[in-house]
Amino acid sequence: MLSLCFLLVGSASAFRVQQEAFTLPTLGFRLLGTQLKSQYTRSTAVCAQDCMRMSGCTAYNYKRDNGTCQLMAAEDLNQVEPDPEFQIVIKKRGRYFGLKCIENPCMNEGTCSNDPTSVHNIRGYKCHCPCGRCGSNCNKLHFGLVENACIYMFNAGYQKVENPRDCMSFCWHTQGCRSADYINSAGACWLNSVTGDEEPLTMDCDKWYPGVAYLFFNCTCDVDN
Repeated sequence: MLSLCFLLVGSASAFRVQQEAFTLPTLGFRLLGTQLKSQYTRSTAVCAQDCMRMSGCTAYNYKRDNGTCQLMAAEDLNQVEPDPEFQIVIKKRGRYFGLKCIENPCMNEGTCSNDPTSVHNIRGYKCHCPCGRCGSNCNKLHFGLVENACIYMFNAGYQKVENPRDCMSFCWHTQGCRSADYINSAGACWLNSVTGDEEPLTMDCDKWYPGVAYLFFNCTCDVDN
């Protein structure tokens, strides 16, 4: 019973060491550079403990199917190669010390820079999103609307949709679309090749198209996005 308790306490301790001292694993990659030691361990937590004890260890590669643990002294943590059998775990050093942009995390034409968002955030990168996209990985569609307004004579496509979000999603994925007119009563989405900044909006479209609204991509993301 005593030995069982010791094992449980030891496992919990190893788990805490890994969570507090290391980043979350990056799957499908193997870190290159100076290898201090290669061994087989029971778990990634044991590998983490060995890295903590070894001077100069900055990260480790871990292969889950056989417990391969490669303790690394890599100076450049962006020097990696794809390897589906491995994962990389990085040791934290004061401020965030992470893998940054190697996984191409930014979606929808967002660009990635190797800047941590905060000292407490496990993400060591920041996505710079194009107009109309927000979120940590540019995964959120962001748009505004002007009620009763529309743009005439600059059609770039048409589709039946259920709501304004679907309309702007259609616009995002359609080449040449800059804005849209959504007619709620008809469930119609008319795409525009220009924006309201380039062509004046007609502000009484509701007379002909009940429930119409002009939709545009919003370039300013809120803090929570």
